[in-house]
Amino acid sequence: MSVTARESYHHGDLKTALIVASEAIIRAEGVEGFTLRKAAKSAGVSPGAPSHHFNGTRGLLTAVAIRIFKQLGAELDALPSSGMPAQDLRTQALGYVTFAARNPGLFRLICRVDLIDFKDADLIQASFEALTHYAHAAAAYFGHEPPNLHHRVFRPHMASAMATAHGLAHMVIEGRPALLFDTPDPISTFIETALPSILLATWPDPTSIDA
Repeated sequence: MSVTARESYHHGDLKTALIVASEAIIRAEGVEGFTLRKAAKSAGVSPGAPSHHFNGTRGLLTAVAIRIFKQLGAELDALPSSGMPAQDLRTQALGYVTFAARNPGLFRLICRVDLIDFKDADLIQASFEALTHYAHAAAAYFGHEPPNLHHRVFRPHMASAMATAHGLAHMVIEGRPALLFDTPDPISTFIETALPSILLATWPDPTSIDA
C-alpha cells in the first residue's frame, strides 16, 4: 500500500491513529524512545504527517497526554467510594500510584512540562477532570470546597495531598521499592503491603488519629 493510499485509508481517524501509535511507542520505550518518525511509521503515514497535523512533537505529545489523563480519570472514577473522607482519599491515592506503576512511560509523559503544552485548554480540562474524584476526596477530608477549574484557590493542604500521591508514584516508578523488598516484584509488594499503611499513617481515620 502506498503512503498516499495509507493516509487516505485513515481519513478522519489519521490524528487518532498517530495518537494511538505514539502511546504504544511510549508504553514500550518510554518518552525517551519516542520520535515523530517512529510514530508516523507505526501509524502507516508519511514522515511529515505528525508535524502537519499536530504542529510538531509538542503538539502530538500534548494530544497523547490528554488521552492518558482520560485513562487515569476513568480508573480513578471507577474506584469505590465509602463516603468516609479519609478512606476515600486513601483509595484515590492508591489508585493514582497504581496507575503510575502500571504505566510508567505514560505517567512520566504527563509530568513533563517541557514536552507538553500545559496551557492547552483541552489538556487543562482533561487533567482537571482526571483528578476530580481525588480532589473531592481531599477537599472533604480537609473540610474545603472542591476545586473549581475556573476559580483556582491555592490551599496548602490540598497541594500536600496531591504532592503525597505524586511523590509516592515517582518513588515507585523509579524503582525505590527494590531497596525495601527483596521479592521477585518489589513494586507489587510495596503497593500491596506497605503503601496502604503509609497512606493510613498520612490520612488516618478520625477515630485512629490519637491511637
